[in-house]
Amino acid sequence: MSKMAFQYFTQRLTKIVHTLHVSNRLRISLGFFTFFTYFLAIQFYQQFYEHHLPQNIFIQIHIVFYILLFVAPIMFVTIKPVSYTAIICNFMGILFITSALGADMTIVLSLCIPFFSAIIIQLDILISILAFGTTYLCILLSLGPHKSWGNAVTTMENSMRYLFGSLAASFGILGILIKAKNSKIEELQEKVERLDTAYQKVADANLDFQTYALFAREEAMEKERRRLAGELHDIIGYSLTNVIMLIQAAQLGKGDSEQVHAILEKARIHADESLREARQALAMLRTEPIDRPRGANLFLKLTKTFQEVTGISITIDFANIPAFLPTESEKIIYRLIQEGLTNAFRHGKANAVFINFWFSDGNVTVRIRDNGIGVTTIQERPGIGLAGLREQVEQRGGNFKAGPVIGGFLLEATIPLQGFVQESNNER
Repeated sequence: MSKMAFQYFTQRLTKIVHTLHVSNRLRISLGFFTFFTYFLAIQFYQQFYEHHLPQNIFIQIHIVFYILLFVAPIMFVTIKPVSYTAIICNFMGILFITSALGADMTIVLSLCIPFFSAIIIQLDILISILAFGTTYLCILLSLGPHKSWGNAVTTMENSMRYLFGSLAASFGILGILIKAKNSKIEELQEKVERLDTAYQKVADANLDFQTYALFAREEAMEKERRRLAGELHDIIGYSLTNVIMLIQAAQLGKGDSEQVHAILEKARIHADESLREARQALAMLRTEPIDRPRGANLFLKLTKTFQEVTGISITIDFANIPAFLPTESEKIIYRLIQEGLTNAFRHGKANAVFINFWFSDGNVTVRIRDNGIGVTTIQERPGIGLAGLREQVEQRGGNFKAGPVIGGFLLEATIPLQGFVQESNNER
């Protein structure tokens, strides 16, 4: 159990890191590197100085080391005031340690490399050059001839000064060049993100258009049929009423054959006109049904097309769902599958999607699971995407949930199909 939990934790951590911006990944990496480097410097200090320094001096320097161990990684956070404060505290700590221990290059380099990295990463290019040069000179002065607690410390020889200066200059130039390149990369990433946002909007509009094109004609024809059925009802009802009234008038006549004949002729003419109108309405109702896939065949066509276009493996199990579904419910399920597949491809970077259906107690349940990175934050905008689907499902009395699971992302909806048999019979 603990092994599975550890694997899940490492997997989630890896996925979270992959979703971070490049600059944030760099900051996290440098933060861990700084903590590890300072920890090794502390171990080196304990091993070589514990018995060479007076106890009180050793403890004071040891405390400063541990303060730096926890303050130094904060130099790489994105909150500038916090980062700048950590850089200043780290600089003062480095000056204290180099002044106390002298030119111990193992400790000097261990402390300075992360510090100079923070200056280059966190400050603008011109300010970082100025801060880099100033702090380098201050550290170099702290390694010059002086006394610490009344004792002379080891100073840096000229050859070591030149070497340290060359290393610092090379590191600074390289870091500034990398930062300039990283700025260009970030600028390109912002452009890519803007394009991706535009693409998402176009893709959402395209999905809505596909759904509209598939169901709109059928819905329009169904509305027209209902209108014509009502019109036919009115024609027949009105005509029969008039014919009945004319026949009753003829029956109540007082034997005048010409008058009765005129009334019956009027009834015949009215019946002929009504029959013609009824036939016209029936002719309009007798339109050919729309030939489109229904139910499982519709969903199979959608997934097959998506799989051919994207290359994502899609496994679908229809289980025991009815062969015929109400148009409205079919439309919601169609949009659910569309949204699940699109999110798996666009956000989850998945290469496999599994779709399962189950029908029970008048409800159909759809589960769409992928093996992607499992997005941890979902932005649901009202009426759009997942939020729009949630509203539609819940308006029909169903349940909707979406979120990351172990190994991917799950979208699940349960949709009531009350009266689906009656509905299907009516539509047939």
